[in-house]
Amino acid sequence: MENSWNNKLTVKKGNLGEEIAQSYLERKGFIVYRPLTPGSHPFDNLCANDKNIFVAEIKTKEARKYYADTGVDIRHYDKYSYIKKTHNVKVYIIFVDAYNAKIYGNELDELIKPVSVGSKDYPSREGGIIYFPLINMITIANLTKQQCNEIISYNTKRYDGATVI
Repeated sequence: MENSWNNKLTVKKGNLGEEIAQSYLERKGFIVYRPLTPGSHPFDNLCANDKNIFVAEIKTKEARKYYADTGVDIRHYDKYSYIKKTHNVKVYIIFVDAYNAKIYGNELDELIKPVSVGSKDYPSREGGIIYFPLINMITIANLTKQQCNEIISYNTKRYDGATVI
């Protein structure tokens, strides 16, 4: 079962994004802790250095095509909010976006700050996903063309009009 899970394109794409983000965090002096226990777990990464400890959830996904936003499953968001509140730890959601060639994200409290972009109000809950506007994100790093193309090679859906810089 585990082997078939790891062979899924979406899992390979997610793993690649996590590796890229983890490498960045390590270069910035953080130690990244990941679960050893198989199966479901409350979060993917605990990051620490001498001054900070935080949870980092890394999502390898593009911003939406027709809106300047991206998001996560509401059930995951609820879990992250619970962890933040119960354990008094900052939770960052980091997006690895191959089409925009960037790694961006922010701390949960910043992502959910209400804002309107055009006629759309954020955060926006639609079809089981909570969307955050890109204007609430901080650019963390740029991706190389090679990284972008490798991530895109694992896409399972078509994203018309996208070009990699």
